[in-house]
Amino acid sequence: MAKSENQKVKTLYVAKYFLENSDENHPVTAGDVVDYLKNECGIEAERRAIYRDIAALRDVFGMDIEGGQGGKYRLLSRQFEFDDLRLLAECVHAAKFISARQAKDLVDTLGEFCSTYQAEQLQREVFLCDRVKTTQKGTMAIITKINQAMATRQDGKPHIPQKISFKYLKYTLQNGIIQVERRKGAIYKVSPYKLLINEGNYYLLGYGPAGNRKAPQIATYRVDRMKEVKLLNEPREGAEEFSKIDIESYTRRVFSMFGGERKRVSIRFINSLLDTAVERFGTSPDVFYRRDDEKHFVVTADVEISNQFFAWVCGFGKRAKILNPVDTIQDMKAFIDEISGLYFE
Repeated sequence: MAKSENQKVKTLYVAKYFLENSDENHPVTAGDVVDYLKNECGIEAERRAIYRDIAALRDVFGMDIEGGQGGKYRLLSRQFEFDDLRLLAECVHAAKFISARQAKDLVDTLGEFCSTYQAEQLQREVFLCDRVKTTQKGTMAIITKINQAMATRQDGKPHIPQKISFKYLKYTLQNGIIQVERRKGAIYKVSPYKLLINEGNYYLLGYGPAGNRKAPQIATYRVDRMKEVKLLNEPREGAEEFSKIDIESYTRRVFSMFGGERKRVSIRFINSLLDTAVERFGTSPDVFYRRDDEKHFVVTADVEISNQFFAWVCGFGKRAKILNPVDTIQDMKAFIDEISGLYFE
């Protein structure tokens, strides 16, 4: 860009300098701006011109530039507050479906909304203990494809939601832990309905094959375990089945109890576990809590009965007990007997 053309946008360069180099903890002077314009932009400017530019940025563009006394200026606020960016950065790093490399790149992008000093803080402040990150590449691209398939409008025009296909991965032990294709590389055809996040993982809620069942049903799939995702020129199916689902109760049952036959179960807990019970079962109208005695309460809720559910209850030891139904109590006893048998043979 020619020097005369640079002069025309000098005020914008001044704004750029403040955005990149100043925050509440890092003041700059008019002299700093003059040097930047000369060395980086090829623009000659006097300090008085910088004062006029700063006034214009305040009055016309609403930039919150504090200062003048002692010749120092600070940019106090911008489009996003630094605390908001820090929270977003922490969420990015905490998401297991985002690889470590992708997380760094995304936080670098967030850093463009703050000063260079704050951008460095975003990368070095987050430390996560025992967070397992996915090694699968292209998860964000897969999410984009799924959203495209679910869209009801594309390019401003009506769009009929469509099926997707993919291969599904699982871990196996072969000279170490590796991922292999499920069902010997069989193609899964799924009608996508909703993307969910649970404990740092992205899941697709869709209508398609699940487990060993051949008939399609509403099921969840880990997005970072999908491979070779493709959009199919086939309309989505399963709308009636999806309409019957209450998302809150469904996700609570599936993610909390790992799936199984659904039953109405009552469990007695000691009072100190009320927070734990509410976090697990929620407070929707179909979940009922009552006081049992001075030391205990009972929660009644729909639960997916499985070994994982029994193990979850066992984790509380004597502090929790299944009260009904009778067949679930019998299954719990069988589960405990089977486990104890491993240690008392």
